[in-house]
Amino acid sequence: MSCPICVRPIGVVEVGLPRWGSVDRFDFVSVIRVFDEYVDGLVGLEEYSHAFILWHFHEAGAPRLRLRPWGREDLPEVGIFATRFPQRPNALALTIVKIVEVDPPRVRVLGLDAWSGSPVLDIKPYDHLDVVNEFRTPDWVEEFFRGSADKFPRWLGPARKT
Repeated sequence: MSCPICVRPIGVVEVGLPRWGSVDRFDFVSVIRVFDEYVDGLVGLEEYSHAFILWHFHEAGAPRLRLRPWGREDLPEVGIFATRFPQRPNALALTIVKIVEVDPPRVRVLGLDAWSGSPVLDIKPYDHLDVVNEFRTPDWVEEFFRGSADKFPRWLGPARKT
């Protein structure tokens, strides 16, 4: 069997969010363990404050193309590509994290929403090309997050909605 797009994990989430509980991911330090053959790729990452972590929703379940966000009947049914939910055709996840420490082979971060055991596919530093000052979201997203601005860390904003 051929593999048209082959992806190999570069590491694993060694310490991730607890599966059940009320832990705030922005206060929780997750630990990514980079595999030995990729450790040299961490050189210089400590100079950045934030990074993108591309990881695999390894326990996502069967893909769904339409759903109601968070299973809430008061929210509209939307396509999976209009959400950040795990039941995706390729079960890929992308999270912006704050780098706490780079201590090869481990990287400690705040804000990662992965569970322990999640395969990490890539780490990319966050820089000037990644800033979006003006963006748009649907009304249902705005309603869901209304009044939540003070619940998120300052490093996630501010940004202006258009």
